[in-house]
Amino acid sequence: MKQNQRQLGNKLVVVAGGAGEIGERITRMFLQQGARVLVPSRSKEKLKALGTSLKDISTGELIPLETDIGTHQGLKTMTAVIKKEGALRAAVSAVGSFWQGPSCMEVPVDEVHRVIQGSFLPYVGLTQALIPALGPDTHFIKLNGLLSLQAIPNVSALGVTAAAQIAWTRFLIAEATESTPWITELVIDSLVRTRSSQTLPKEYISGDDIAHEILRIVTEENEHQIATIGKGPGDAEVEFVPVRSQVSENNMKRLFGSFKARG
Repeated sequence: MKQNQRQLGNKLVVVAGGAGEIGERITRMFLQQGARVLVPSRSKEKLKALGTSLKDISTGELIPLETDIGTHQGLKTMTAVIKKEGALRAAVSAVGSFWQGPSCMEVPVDEVHRVIQGSFLPYVGLTQALIPALGPDTHFIKLNGLLSLQAIPNVSALGVTAAAQIAWTRFLIAEATESTPWITELVIDSLVRTRSSQTLPKEYISGDDIAHEILRIVTEENEHQIATIGKGPGDAEVEFVPVRSQVSENNMKRLFGSFKARG
């Protein structure tokens, strides 16, 4: 990466979910670096609260955008604003929600469909809107949770959605070209200290820890990666561990050989 590309002053950054608790810390971090930060949200109240919480930041520029990026029209609105504001330096998807319900055998199919439709499909649309707006040596970063890697009882609909999101990211990486941004999926594998969870011990990872890791990736990393980040009681420091492939090289050769044979 060229030296001037490490600087974020006056660069345009999108933080989808930037009005959330973790997203606010990411937005704050980019503003402190002098970036112009576009935060789309369908909630006027959340955008207003975000602006209030960031009043102490004198650097950068917050660009609040009231639009629903879970819809086609909302994505079009966001894309139009990006084109108006200039070249996009980085984009972060910090959109997330929680779901808990009955077991796999009891949860209604309609409920699973609702969760997938409300979380996975918007992520697909977001990537299709943001990645074409990002050029080489820029960054796209997706935040995810441990459910993308590990099944836990009674959160099946959310876990399937998280697993689908990380699978989509893997395909984005597999299909990446020299003209696409560097893609990172950052899996948070611990509880996170935020405004609403200040009772957690200070040993847990914080929103600021995550924000600073994202800053490091944007300014220092030049690779596609799926990695985990987390910290809890007993940990000495924030961990950042690439996830190894779960498929052997021989099996991959066999798979691609099968695709080739099919034409």
